[in-house]
Amino acid sequence: MMLTERPLRSEDFQGMNNELNPQPAINLDASQISSGPVSGGVRPRRILVVDDEPAARLLANRVFSEAGYEVITVESGFECLDQFRKRPNWFDLILLDLSMPFMDGEETFRRLRAINPLVVVLLSTGFFAEAQGRVERMLSGGLSGFIRKPHRPDELLAKVQSILERVKFSRVGCAANDMASSA
Repeated sequence: MMLTERPLRSEDFQGMNNELNPQPAINLDASQISSGPVSGGVRPRRILVVDDEPAARLLANRVFSEAGYEVITVESGFECLDQFRKRPNWFDLILLDLSMPFMDGEETFRRLRAINPLVVVLLSTGFFAEAQGRVERMLSGGLSGFIRKPHRPDELLAKVQSILERVKFSRVGCAANDMASSA
């Protein structure tokens, strides 16, 4: 799949597996995951995609996998929390849909932060105008950013890469400050 400069159309999904499984795209437990280095001594970045729309999960999985990320997809806030509780420090970023049934993205985000206050979450929403107050509340609560749906694959990838770079530099800065103050 090529990254395009246009909005997605139904033909972009032709040839994809139509048997969308509601289970996570990768169903591994921590003992099955190699923690060893990959080429260059750097492990791939890990993303948890949370969206109730099968097409959105499938697209995100393809975009991130083809860019070299390890990806797990789930369809609900409950599944997200289950995956995250098992490995609260394993994911580099969580792409979280705001509008989901049963437990929405805002409640899921609040629960993720209760487990790990440093969790990196990118919110994805198609209803920004209606949800602006909620998004602002989440941003003040530590949300790393948001992206409006529909988004192009290249936009999504660029936003994720930007957030991961920003987090990397802020954490390196914190470590440097900690080292300088303890010296």
